[in-house]
Amino acid sequence: MNYQEKVSTRQDVRALFEKVKGNPAVARYRGYTETKSYGWDETADDYVKCEGEVWFDNPAHDPDFVAVGTPSEESRELLDEQLLARDEAIAALCAERDMLRLKVEELEGALAVAEGERESAVAKKDTVCAILCNLRAVLEAVLAYKGE
Repeated sequence: MNYQEKVSTRQDVRALFEKVKGNPAVARYRGYTETKSYGWDETADDYVKCEGEVWFDNPAHDPDFVAVGTPSEESRELLDEQLLARDEAIAALCAERDMLRLKVEELEGALAVAEGERESAVAKKDTVCAILCNLRAVLEAVLAYKGE
């Protein structure tokens, strides 16, 4: 991992060097301004200035260092596999959700048809009831006429 930070004073460069030296995960570092790069020379106890973008080696760098909470390569592969499995599970669930939404729409359509048929049957029943009521009234009138 590389690390860079904007610097403006000799003390900034020294502080950057100490910060980087305290983190063995950092391989290279640079302090920078708009046009220059800065590093620290421990033997000279002074900064090093270079034109352009130049990176300086961290003397405390350990390529085998794994920071706490930083996954190893094996862990990353396992996490990648788990992510892939979860992505596949999510895709399957989304497909199932879409299929269920279509089924719900289909059932809502069938329900609307059934409700229409029920309303038609109720209207026919009401018509038949009205006819029977009229027939009863006529029959009662006939029976009343014969009974006189």
